[in-house]
Amino acid sequence: MIAALLLGFVLFAISLYFHMWMLRGAKALSPPGKEPRHLRVLAGSSLVLASHLVIAGIFAGGMYVASLWGLGALEQDVIDSWMDYYYFALITVSTVGLGDILPAGHMRAISGIAALAGFLMISCTAQYLYQTMSKQEN
Repeated sequence: MIAALLLGFVLFAISLYFHMWMLRGAKALSPPGKEPRHLRVLAGSSLVLASHLVIAGIFAGGMYVASLWGLGALEQDVIDSWMDYYYFALITVSTVGLGDILPAGHMRAISGIAALAGFLMISCTAQYLYQTMSKQEN
């Protein structure tokens, strides 16, 4: 359990750092008062989307490593590809949590940390978008 929590913390820290770096880049792409406004907001929002997709990949890689280390597994009829791990990480980080693939063992702790990281990053993204849209209107 300690190894799963440590792995989850490392994944969380990497994801948070990466997301903040991408948000800074998005903010630089969409400064207030510059024309055309809608294209700058679109460019910044595209960077934010890319950030969320990469973060899902980071957690998918961590979950794959956790399964190799014997810390747990994902349960479904057959988990046979990287896309299964990426799909599970994406629905977990986005806090959708469909439930067609379930974590088992200590993978549940990593999944919980992924959901918390996703919630935090979605909140930061919402704040960025709100501030960007507010500044663009003024």
